[in-house]
Amino acid sequence: MLVKQIIPAFVAAGIALASPALADGIADGVGTLPGAVEDVRIAGTWQADGKSGVYRMLIARTGGEAVTARLFVQWIAYGEAGEATLENTNEIVEFATLGLDIIDYVSESDAEGLSAYVETIDPQGGANEQYELFVFAPDDYRFGPATN
Repeated sequence: MLVKQIIPAFVAAGIALASPALADGIADGVGTLPGAVEDVRIAGTWQADGKSGVYRMLIARTGGEAVTARLFVQWIAYGEAGEATLENTNEIVEFATLGLDIIDYVSESDAEGLSAYVETIDPQGGANEQYELFVFAPDDYRFGPATN
């Protein structure tokens, strides 16, 4: 009789241990982040249309011996309770077409938007260059060679 009670208890415990933990949106999202995304940073703050939050910049890299990068800017908004939601994502497509890698970047934000100074390296052995990025809104930015 005791065996009839112990076996179902062990089966139930095994099922419970084999079942995944309760869903965790953050862990699930981080778990689906592509391996090519190698750099994620908060680049500054923004306010618009009664919302506020931070700019998040992401760098994804691909390639073997000739590594090239892609550059993305995201708008993360904070709600009343402090919850963060992704508002917009933009790829700086002009950078992707250059076929360069990013060594580093510095950024700052003000009431006008986000500005970033991007240092690059040419994986083909060309000259390293610097670029400027000015982001004014999700659909309005300027990217080009640094002027200083």
